[in-house]
Amino acid sequence: MVTNLKAEEKTQTTNVFTLGEIEVKDSSEVSKNITVEKLYSDEIRDFGRNNVAQALNLLPGVTMSQTGARNEQTIFVRGFDIRRVPLFLDGIPIYVPYDGYPDFGRFTTYDVSEIVVSKGFTSVLYGPNTEGGAINMVSRRPQKAFEGDAGAGYGTGGTYNGYINLGSNQKTWYLQGGASYINSDYFVLSDDFDPSKALYKTENGGKRDNSYYHDGKYNLKLGFTPAEGHEYALSYIEQHGVKGNPVYTGYDSSVTPRYWIWPYWDKKSWYLTTNTPLGKDFYLKTRLYYDKYKNSLWSYDDATYSTMKKKSSFASDYDDHSRGFSVEAGTTLIPINNIKAAFHYKQDYHKEHNIPAPYQNFKDDIMSVGLEDTVQITDKLYSILGISYDSIKTIEAEDSFNSTTGTFGYYPKGSAHAVNPQIGFLHNLTDSAKIYATVADKSRLPTIKDKYSYRMGTALPNPDLKSEKSTNYEIGYQDTFLKKIAVKTDLFYADVTDMILLVKVPDPSNPGKTINQNQNISNVKRTGAELEITVPVMDKLESGFNYSYIFNDNRTNRDKITDVPRNKLFAYVRYMPLTQLSLLGDIEYNSDRFSSTDGVERVGSFAVTNFRATYEIIKGVKIEGGVLNIFDRNYALSEGYPMAGRSYFANMRYSF
Repeated sequence: MVTNLKAEEKTQTTNVFTLGEIEVKDSSEVSKNITVEKLYSDEIRDFGRNNVAQALNLLPGVTMSQTGARNEQTIFVRGFDIRRVPLFLDGIPIYVPYDGYPDFGRFTTYDVSEIVVSKGFTSVLYGPNTEGGAINMVSRRPQKAFEGDAGAGYGTGGTYNGYINLGSNQKTWYLQGGASYINSDYFVLSDDFDPSKALYKTENGGKRDNSYYHDGKYNLKLGFTPAEGHEYALSYIEQHGVKGNPVYTGYDSSVTPRYWIWPYWDKKSWYLTTNTPLGKDFYLKTRLYYDKYKNSLWSYDDATYSTMKKKSSFASDYDDHSRGFSVEAGTTLIPINNIKAAFHYKQDYHKEHNIPAPYQNFKDDIMSVGLEDTVQITDKLYSILGISYDSIKTIEAEDSFNSTTGTFGYYPKGSAHAVNPQIGFLHNLTDSAKIYATVADKSRLPTIKDKYSYRMGTALPNPDLKSEKSTNYEIGYQDTFLKKIAVKTDLFYADVTDMILLVKVPDPSNPGKTINQNQNISNVKRTGAELEITVPVMDKLESGFNYSYIFNDNRTNRDKITDVPRNKLFAYVRYMPLTQLSLLGDIEYNSDRFSSTDGVERVGSFAVTNFRATYEIIKGVKIEGGVLNIFDRNYALSEGYPMAGRSYFANMRYSF
């Protein structure tokens, strides 16, 4: 998404850490895979999107949702959830080892230079699990001898934030660092929220109970550029989160209210990225990383959050980490070919326990090898071909703890693999008009939770799960008319097979009864379209919108595909009556969506409108204020978990 043509020109020279990018580029550093979408830091700040979920929701084909029971913000890309569209940081996988579900609300955007989103046709150089796409957060790299930005703000609900980024580039080396903090004591429900209508009287309106959160983050990057093309960077990022978990207040009698809090949600990442030219026609890139993730979940008896005496109450702790590396090599020795190959190796470790029981341990080895070739067929026609092989093997999987013997049992060790070929043809009709057609066989390897979770006694493990498959088709067109009106449109279709689905099977411990188990049996067809238009109406006025249509067809059973509305529209208008003053209004519409697998409970359609005014006091110093959900709409992304009503904010930003 680019909100105007001037912004597009500007962002080509901003402080993007190019070592963190994956998608293939030509010699002028222009992306050859034009199917990808990018969000730049200036757009993210202009629209006030403070975390990754909010930022990605600006894009067509991307739907923001809320995992209400866990109070996690998540997104769907063309109907695929984040287990199938993994999250990367500078090309390094940082999804949660146990279940692949990172909380996108915990990843703030103050320190990113861009977010790159691939949909369907995703470079095989990313590695495994890109069944529906990939999301890559790219960090900053300083361009000047001294540069930076900082900001602070305050809003409804005791919400305040502050951030600072500083960088220095000294030609043969550079240093980039930053820190941020955001706090919210609560959010305010809409005046239209009626607690008397809910089945469970767990919320009385006004300040949403147990809706607090705090997120702190800091980062440091040291880079060396000893010669032209040579770059070696060591990075460290640490984040600490704390959050409450608002209680279910809906209509589904099968849902039991949970009184949960998350005392900590912590993540640390160390990684080394390098690029070494080998003559003029070859290069070698490496990534070496260690990613640590710890969180704790406490379940209380009731809304006093003071006792844990019920059988359903617990204090759970996860201590996970991943370590791995990737090697990428490429050559342009053959004039019409840009050939790249990559090898990825990763170990996922998961440790969990309910206090005071001992830790239960799991370990998976994951490997991927990929080959990609961009072939310049004619001056205007080129093709991107790729193929990869992915595999996963369980190294350790401890079963339930036996308190009598003081030991764990062991699950059988499973393995899975997948081959992923893809091809795309892209044609430049004119300097601005482009068409493309792609087809990609993609896959997702089963997670530790998929294979080994008992789901609190309601399911049987299945170590023999295989990989999911999806064949993704896409055709698209983009152009700029009159050098001003930018248009991009896509049609896509996904045929998902061997999808992992929880089904009823005979219970071996209770003859005549059934129990749940994950199996590779589901088949889902997805059809959709996207349209994106940006129109500078006049010098001081511009507007834009994007529209997404997604139809999910479950061919296996009557279960509904949840959390994905069939229609989504985002539109904005920006007016600049003065050079220093910007008035920005936006509206988002979502049609209704299913929120429970039985297809009974759903959340209704909604439209939310926001407004902000920004004034540049002096060069580089801006103040802004505005209103979110202007019309105080009572809406939800997940049934029983209403979102914030009308709220206000004021911010100040400084950049140099």
